Amino acid sequence: MQDPDVPFGKPATHALTLGIDPSLDGIPENALTNPSPVPGIRHGKGALGHRGWAGPMPIRSHGPHAYVFQLFALDQAPGLPAGFTLNEVIAAIKGHAIGRARLDGTYEIR
Repeated sequence: MQDPDVPFGKPATHALTLGIDPSLDGIPENALTNPSPVPGIRHGKGALGHRGWAGPMPIRSHGPHAYVFQLFALDQAPGLPAGFTLNEVIAAIKGHAIGRARLDGTYEIR
């Protein structure tokens, strides 16, 4: 999940997660905490080196921020080591995405 509306350049990554079991019919509450209570879920480095869900944190009075959630179905597990980064994930999944879902939301602190 990324916030592309941060005022300092590239989007801020708030969650970078691998290993969601495709047989799940949803992601349970707190599944994106670190460590995850859901077997197999692993987190890479997101905003400020944080692992797991770093909830919405727009700057007060900065206006609404978009939050973009993306989910990729892969034909094989990426097999990345602990502490993986966004760039490593992008390289590892290249050519292996067989499906993609996207959900956009907004959040603002006034």
